[in-house]
Amino acid sequence: MLESDKEQISRVFLNLIKNSIESINQKAQNNNNFSKKIAIELTEDDSHIEVTLEDNGVGFGELKNNIKDILNPYFTTKKNGTGLGLSIVNKIINDHNGKIDFMPIQNGAKINITFLK
Repeated sequence: MLESDKEQISRVFLNLIKNSIESINQKAQNNNNFSKKIAIELTEDDSHIEVTLEDNGVGFGELKNNIKDILNPYFTTKKNGTGLGLSIVNKIINDHNGKIDFMPIQNGAKINITFLK
């Protein structure tokens, strides 16, 4: 059980899944035989709840070395992006006694969210 604002937590996951879908679609434009994949894993123990999202989209690319930059307000790599989505996600997670980590992986991106109980 996690005490949370249901709407705010929903906003977090909708934003992250939307980003994964956009990343996968961007990668699929260059590869017709591309198999699209988003995996979501939820684990829990006595002290925390952990959610891992992994996709096989374009990944974090040149941001690997400065991955925390994506949490800054108005930072975006999207042509029509506002740069507010991930900064809002980060604030909501922090407000719920959690943390978010972005991990570049070989063929995509991995995001780990940990909420302390």
